Order: sequence, then structure tokens, then C-alpha cells
Amino acid sequence: MYKRILIATTLASTLLTGSAIASQHGMQGSSGHTMQHNKSHQDKQKKHFVKKVINAVSKTGINTMQAQKVTDAINTFKQAKMTMKQQGPVCPLDAFKGNTFDREVFKKVLLSKPEAKINARADLLESVFAILNEEQRKIFTLEFKAHMIEKTIKKDMIKGHMMSKKGGMKGKQQ
Repeated sequence: MYKRILIATTLASTLLTGSAIASQHGMQGSSGHTMQHNKSHQDKQKKHFVKKVINAVSKTGINTMQAQKVTDAINTFKQAKMTMKQQGPVCPLDAFKGNTFDREVFKKVLLSKPEAKINARADLLESVFAILNEEQRKIFTLEFKAHMIEKTIKKDMIKGHMMSKKGGMKGKQQ
């Protein structure tokens, strides 16, 4: 039990340290209220993903050495995210050459940043899977996917509710 608490504390401190660094970095570069709100929203999304990883990993019963490796993987993920932030906004200026507009270049440039974010997340999950043994992977997968399943169910419930309202309204109109 003590070992699980120690591991959870280590992972949580990693999350808090990275968040503090990210928020300090964000405060230096933002000047307007809207920019601060957007950065805050982005930080929450990042924390949310890392928090889900930490929560799922903490239920696998990893040892101290594995916890350190997971912490390193999370820090690598955070460094990749910071690098993306430092690169600034994506501007597809190369799409405008002379009197022409290159649609493919425009799309490629705009899609590169979301792809980099997705790759960073995939790298983190791949690292975590490499650290865990087969039994731990099963537990991690179940725990990590639980929120996605819950989100899908809620989304489908809302869709079903909206469709039943529309169907009910059609019946009243006829």
C-alpha cells in the first residue's frame, strides 16, 4: 500500500511541476485576457490527458523503477508540448506565392500542428506500454479506455434524447 501511495505521489508531483512550468511560460507570452483563456483551456486539456494516463497507470501496481520511467515519459511529452508552444502559431504563408494560392500547402501547414500534438500523445502512450508488463497493460487499457467509453455513451444518450425530441415534434406537427 505504501508503495502505491509513493508511486502516485511521484506521478502527481511530476504533473504539478510540469503544470507550474507551463503556466509560468504561458504568463510570459500572453498579454490579453482571451490569450490567457485559450492557454488556460489548452493547459487543462494537456493536464486532462496526462491525468488520465497517471490515473490509469497508478491502478496497474507498477514498481518504483517503472514509476520513474513513466515520469520520464511524461516529462518528455511535456517537453514536446512546450516545444510546440514555443514555435508559435502556424501561419500558412507559403501557400501564397505571387498571384497564386496553393490549397495543398495551406492544408499541409495548418494540419501539421495538430498532427504533432497527436504524435506526442501517441509517443507517450507507446512509452507507457513499453514500460508495463502484459498484465499491467490490460489494466491500463481498461482504465484508460473507461473515460472514452463513458464519453461515447453520454454522447449517444444526448443524440438519442435530441432525436426523440425531434421525432416527438414531428408527430405533433402532423
